Amino acid sequence: MTEKAGGTALMDGNRLVALRTGLEGADAQLLRSLLESKGLQVFLVNESAVSGMTGHAVSVDLYVRAVDKPKADAILGNVVTLPRAMQPHRFDEDGEELSCHHCGSTRVHPYEGKVPTLIPGLKLQSGKNERWYHCLQCDSYYEEGRKRFSGWPIAVMWAAVLGLASLGLMWVINFLRFL
Repeated sequence: MTEKAGGTALMDGNRLVALRTGLEGADAQLLRSLLESKGLQVFLVNESAVSGMTGHAVSVDLYVRAVDKPKADAILGNVVTLPRAMQPHRFDEDGEELSCHHCGSTRVHPYEGKVPTLIPGLKLQSGKNERWYHCLQCDSYYEEGRKRFSGWPIAVMWAAVLGLASLGLMWVINFLRFL
């Protein structure tokens, strides 16, 4: 403990001070890992609430010890995060906040245009009335909600292919048996 210049108040170097507030869970975890890699102790407030609610319902505050604050400020000097309160909030028709299907981030925005896919030759195009979103956190594209019975054509196609393959295999086995 050191005595402050005024003589009356004592400053405890181990008290916690807020470094960043109002963060999204994923941003808080990234900042925490960056600071801990530099040897600083970092404490997250609301961390357990975030992990229990998939990281997109509660804002997280990042705290460090008072003696470590200047070093932490220097490390995070060029790191910019958008506070949760400044992010645009988008809700679905049920009133739930939209979040990325891949990483859980709420940093999503409507997307129009050519949608990149992993399958070469498959070209998807999203229009104004379609519900495609782009995640700014993990740079993924996804369609919110499924169209009714969207899985049926694929299921019927696979059933037909597997049925024909089974019949073909049975025919080959029977043909070879009679040779």
